[in-house]
Parts: sequence; structure tokens; C-alpha cells
Amino acid sequence: MIQDLEQKLWSIAGGIPFASEYFLQAGPVRKLKKENLFSKEFETYFLELGSGWGEVAISLARQRPETGFVLMEKKFDRIRHTIRGIEKHSLENVKILCVNFNWFLEDVFEENTFSEILLNFPDPWPKRRHHKKRTMNAKFLESLRILLPEGGKFSFATDYGPYARKAIRLFRDSNVFRPETAELRLERSEIPVSHFERKKRGEGKRIYYIDQILLKK
Repeated sequence: MIQDLEQKLWSIAGGIPFASEYFLQAGPVRKLKKENLFSKEFETYFLELGSGWGEVAISLARQRPETGFVLMEKKFDRIRHTIRGIEKHSLENVKILCVNFNWFLEDVFEENTFSEILLNFPDPWPKRRHHKKRTMNAKFLESLRILLPEGGKFSFATDYGPYARKAIRLFRDSNVFRPETAELRLERSEIPVSHFERKKRGEGKRIYYIDQILLKK
């Protein structure tokens, strides 16, 4: 039953309605290694989960040509917009994986692939009966542990205070992560501001930032 469900999800994940040289192809048979991501080797690799319109990764990719950026996004209009941005700036260090990262994450990539992983503003699912749908949970932390090397960094942002507090509790309960500086920050300068973040700030929302470092495998 579980195997049938996984096959169905992989079938859905492969249903991209257009072609692009910027797409990565993933499947259930083999995991992607660093050498499978780009035509050349980069010093470090950065994964953005739910990359939206791509403005954050494109800005970072322009600043950091020595880093390869892999974006996971499932919405086709956002992917098309991202591809236009990649082409506009002639970027050779950005690739897109059109896969729902909540279905597959450690199944897609080989262990220790990324030095940094970013998750910006996932759905907070505020109603208690929906909490099980949240991305941030113990299983997700285990996926981070698999994909990051020792010293690797995970960055998280949300505009929903209870979700931020839940994330802090998860990391406190973990014995393999530590805060990079403080457990919670209200400002962040090293990652560009997304359209969504700018909109929320315009509405007067407080943004919560959490940055964690992997201590051990």
C-alpha cells in the first residue's frame, strides 16, 4: 500500500507540462549526487525549499557565483517566473526541481549534499487539527540531518509566532542542532527579502527568523 502511494506521488511529481534546461530530473531509483546537479562543480551547494517566485535564490546566486543553488518549487507559474529571472541574468548556478518537498526530500538527494538549506514562510496551518500538515516536525529535522554535513546551516522564517515557538521547541528537543547565534531573531540581513516577506512587513506583521547549525551526524 505504501509502495503504491509512493509510486503514485512520483508519477505526479514527474508531470511537468513544459521543458527547460534548468530542470533537474529526480526519481525513486537513484538519488541525486552533487555531480548530477550541474555541469560543473561548485564550492558549496544551497537548497531552497518552496522557492516561490525565485527572487531570493536569484539574488543570492548573483552574489555567490561559487555556490550552486537548487530550488524546489511545485507551482508552475512561479517556476516560469523563476526561469525568466535565471535567463535575464544568465545564471549558470541555479537549477529547479519541480517536486513537492513535503513528499520527498531525503529520497531525492544523497547525504551531505547541501551546506545550507532555506525554508521561507511555509504554510503555518494555524488550526490545531491541521498541525500534522506542518513542514516543521521531527521527521523534517531528520531530513535536514541527512542532507546537511556537520556545520551545515538551516534557516527558517515565519510570520506566525506560534509556529516559530514550535520550531524552537523542536530544535531544543533535538540533540544534533544548536542555534547559530540566538534561538530567535527579528531581523535578518544575509538573505534577501522576498516579495511575500515585504508584503507581510507592509501589513505590520512581525517576522521570526530561526537559524540552526548541525552539530553531529
